[in-house]
Amino acid sequence: MANLSPLSQPRLPQTGSQLYIVAAVRALIRPILLSALATALAAVAVLVIARVTGADQVGRAFDSVHPSWIALIAGAELLAYPAYMLAYRSVAGLHGHRRLALPLVARMVIAGFGPFSIGGGFGIDRQTLEALNEDEHSARVRVFALGVLEWTVLAPTACITAIVLIATGANIMPSLLWPWAIAVPVGFALAVWVAVPHRAERLCKLPFVRRRWVVSAVDGLNAVRTMILAPHRYWGAWVGTALYWAADITAFYGGLRTFGLDPSVGKVIIAYATGYAATRRSLPLGGAGVTEALMTYSLYWVREPLAPALAAVVAYRVFNFLLAATPALIAHYGLRESIGEYRRDSRRAKVPG
Repeated sequence: MANLSPLSQPRLPQTGSQLYIVAAVRALIRPILLSALATALAAVAVLVIARVTGADQVGRAFDSVHPSWIALIAGAELLAYPAYMLAYRSVAGLHGHRRLALPLVARMVIAGFGPFSIGGGFGIDRQTLEALNEDEHSARVRVFALGVLEWTVLAPTACITAIVLIATGANIMPSLLWPWAIAVPVGFALAVWVAVPHRAERLCKLPFVRRRWVVSAVDGLNAVRTMILAPHRYWGAWVGTALYWAADITAFYGGLRTFGLDPSVGKVIIAYATGYAATRRSLPLGGAGVTEALMTYSLYWVREPLAPALAAVVAYRVFNFLLAATPALIAHYGLRESIGEYRRDSRRAKVPG
């Protein structure tokens, strides 16, 4: 049979190296594009609120800037990262998993605050923990436990604050305070009720309920219960989470003072907690658009003027969201190398003698 000419031969499939290059380029470009999308969404949300508020009013808010308070925003945000690392490292060690090295924890935490994941920071956490330990279920459980831990600290704080504000007759919309006062105790009671194994089994039998997610959620709730019953062992989780919230709320307060707003501590806590109806690690793309809108109007609902409230949220989110994107991208790109080092160290640790 005559040989086919080179031009008539069918195209050969891509080689392994070519596929690797294509995958590497996609992995490099995709987070940058998603970060740009997140930034655009945040900008659109700010512009829409500014248009509703009135450009003149927003402009006047920038006439009375107190730049010395910007240092408080920057300093508090810098402190928030090591605080969260402390909590993260403690939760990652649940179920007897090996204690993670601090450089690895730093990369995981910083990457998780980046605005380039559709599944949010918790999506990055789950993928990374699964890659480290090659255990999908345990990764989901620890990520769920981390989310529950965040709200186990913040929600009761907001609940108690709301009750105090109701009792003292604070000038705040009652429809903002009563949900915190009622829903938090009900939510915690429901979580305790659901965590009982036989009730979880009943939930698994309901239509459209995925069994593995119910099991992971219940195991995550029980993991937090374990941390509650052994605070001496998991002190890092509780102290780190409390310090993280304190630092981030302080940064938020710095944004308010930058534009001349000086609400009470109770108002700051309620506005902050309402603005983070879901924490920024759990929201897609770092909460772009959603957080800017919720935080601005939550300040309005605690009787702060809308125009400076928007300006204050923008100042806070510049440090909390925009300036965090580049370090997060760098940390994200370094995670693969860190995972490889962790696995090599784990294999060496298993080799006897």
